Amino acid sequence: MNIISIVQILECNEIIKNQGLRFQIHLRDACGKQSCRIESLDMKNGEAELQALTLILNDYFSRFRFKLEYGEDGLNFWTL
Repeated sequence: MNIISIVQILECNEIIKNQGLRFQIHLRDACGKQSCRIESLDMKNGEAELQALTLILNDYFSRFRFKLEYGEDGLNFWTL
């Protein structure tokens, strides 16, 4: 199982901020598996911004050989 560290979450949030996107990633821990929640910080965020964020997240976590899976709402993800 891949473990996402708090340092990775902090780095990821900094990258997101530097790209001008208004989202924040939160790490959640549940029995048996970690998951992350995407929080929108701007009511104007739409599908285009969420797609841009998804590209950033996939690129960032691929550096650690993590493949992400997203929930149906697109606002939750975890590693495979």
